[in-house]
Amino acid sequence: MKKVFPTLIVALVFCSLVVVQMLVHGQKLTAVNISANSEKFSAFESQFTKLKGSTTRGTEVDLLKVDEPIVVVNFWASWCKPCISEFDSLKKLKESYPGQVQVLGINNDTEDQLKAIKKIEAKYELNFESMADTEGSIAEAFNVTRVPASIIFHKGKVIYFANKETDFQSEELQSIIKSKL
Repeated sequence: MKKVFPTLIVALVFCSLVVVQMLVHGQKLTAVNISANSEKFSAFESQFTKLKGSTTRGTEVDLLKVDEPIVVVNFWASWCKPCISEFDSLKKLKESYPGQVQVLGINNDTEDQLKAIKKIEAKYELNFESMADTEGSIAEAFNVTRVPASIIFHKGKVIYFANKETDFQSEELQSIIKSKL
C-alpha cells in the first residue's frame, strides 16, 4: 500500500495539470481562431464588393449587382483533382436553388488558361461560369494561396469558407444555406 499511494498521488497531480493546460490553452486557441476568421471574412467581404469582370462566356460580372442572395465564389484549376471532384456537388447546389444561388468560378490555371477552362466546362457540363484569373490578382486579393477554395456569401456577408475540397450537398452546408433563404 505504501508504494501505491505515492504513485496514485503523482498520477492524480499529472492528470490535473494536463486538464488545466488543455482548458487554459484551448480557450486561447478558440479566441485566436475566431478573431482570425473575423479578419479574414471581413477581407473577403471587402473584395466581394470590388469583384467585377468578364467570364469566359462573355458575361459581365459585378457581384454587387447579383440578384441571388447566395453567391459561391469557387477558386479552381484544371489540374486540381479535388477541384474537379467538387464540381458535381457544386452543380447540384446551383440546380437545387434556382434563382437563389449564383456560382462564380475563378480559374487559376497558368498555361493555356482559356483553353483549359473551356475544356473543363464542356467535359463536366458546368452550369456556372468562370473568370480567368490570368495574373492571379483575384486570388491574391482574396488571399487564396491554394485551390480548391470556396467562399459562400449571403447578401455580401461570408457564411462559409473552405480551403479544401467541399461537398456542397453535405447536411452542414445545406443547413447553412437553407437558414439564409
